[in-house]
Amino acid sequence: MRLIWKTAAAGALFAAAAPLAGQDATDAPSMPPSGTSMVFVNTGAILPIAPGADAAQAQFQTELERYQSELATLATELDSLVAQYRRQEAMLDPAAKEQRQQEILDKQQAAQNRQFQLEQQSETRRGELLKPILDNVREVIEQIRAEREYSIVFDIAESGVIAADPDLDITEAVLARLGVEPPADSISGR
Repeated sequence: MRLIWKTAAAGALFAAAAPLAGQDATDAPSMPPSGTSMVFVNTGAILPIAPGADAAQAQFQTELERYQSELATLATELDSLVAQYRRQEAMLDPAAKEQRQQEILDKQQAAQNRQFQLEQQSETRRGELLKPILDNVREVIEQIRAEREYSIVFDIAESGVIAADPDLDITEAVLARLGVEPPADSISGR
């Protein structure tokens, strides 16, 4: 499970008109011309380094470890029950054997049900932790789209784009607006 996770409109308009703080015009990420009908972004490259992602991942990992610990305890209890049954099996009458076997099956089913519940809880929690980060990234993408009058922004991390002109990539501009330094090897390959 992975992990596997907002700026004011006035400030965003100012940021689009002028280079970002600490940058001169040559440092600003290149972007497709205003009015380009379609551009793309790679949220798969943005989300792991977006503001708040590290804290969300750490929180999720802590909660996941708690779930894994609970499942390990259930597995140990089940193993112990099976081992006890095997030690005593020869001495048990058929009715007692059947009862113990049913106890083991019930415990296995309960453990599987709990595992399913914990998996659902962890996915729900992951979504809760990622929501503010995703909302912030989406807001920045929408600000750039509106400011530059792009008609459509595709997310190549999710849309299955096979090929795209790297000059249409706004990933670095989104990272810059989020205040995150793009990786040294450059996300867009430009």
